Amino acid sequence: MSISLPTYTRREAPLLGRSHRVRAIVFAGLKREFRRPAAIVVMAFGILSTTAFAIVMVFLAPVFLQGQPLDLTFFFIPADNLFLLFFVTLMASVVGAGLIADDVSTMALTLYLSRPITHADYLTAKAAILAPLIGMIAVLPFALTPFVAALLGQFPWDVAIVALGIGVGVGALFTAFYTALTLLLSSLTSRKAYAAAGVFAFTFGLVIPAELLASAVGEPALLYLSPWQDFLAVARAAFHASPGAIDWAPGLAILVGATVLAALVTYVRMKALEVVTG
Repeated sequence: MSISLPTYTRREAPLLGRSHRVRAIVFAGLKREFRRPAAIVVMAFGILSTTAFAIVMVFLAPVFLQGQPLDLTFFFIPADNLFLLFFVTLMASVVGAGLIADDVSTMALTLYLSRPITHADYLTAKAAILAPLIGMIAVLPFALTPFVAALLGQFPWDVAIVALGIGVGVGALFTAFYTALTLLLSSLTSRKAYAAAGVFAFTFGLVIPAELLASAVGEPALLYLSPWQDFLAVARAAFHASPGAIDWAPGLAILVGATVLAALVTYVRMKALEVVTG
């Protein structure tokens, strides 16, 4: 009878699937942002300011709508709010500027893009972190205002439900635009401060000059250069408010086209980055 040493085999640990890795990036990113003081402050002030303005407008509805029908037109008023533009821009810069830039700076991108995750999976996960946080400011006022208005009995529920659906769609458009823009700027640099400055420079570098030039030259078409004016044109048409200086169709085309273009350029930029995978 022979005696031999036992042999052991080590079972290879299975790789986690793509969906599991994407969810892990999203959950970790959201958990981190909800712990960051800067993000918490922006969320708190952004939600309170935009929502409070919308709720105040609901209480003042009888003053604004004396002798007018209680229709969708009223719900454009919360959309025309500069607090919305400022805090969406601030949220995009505080949260979104470092989503890709930090990963490039720390070389964490190499870990994220290791197989089986793809560049599209990575960008989808980053967008899923940023979009809900921007949506808290860009969508919540549109969803809450009709509900409160109907709950107080100032508007019929059928009008409020339609306004809620339209508002969520309009807010989602604005959210998608700033999500794609911020991720593009974040992918262009390894310094999140540069990306954050770029978000503000893009927003107010277009909004303010476009309005000043349009007023000085007397050419309303210059307002199409402003993403804020494009958004307001779409919101006016959606809520059947009186038309503004520009039409909604070109404004919608500009916002959607810019969103798609920014997403495609970001994807091409990510594909061009050199990472080590294995």
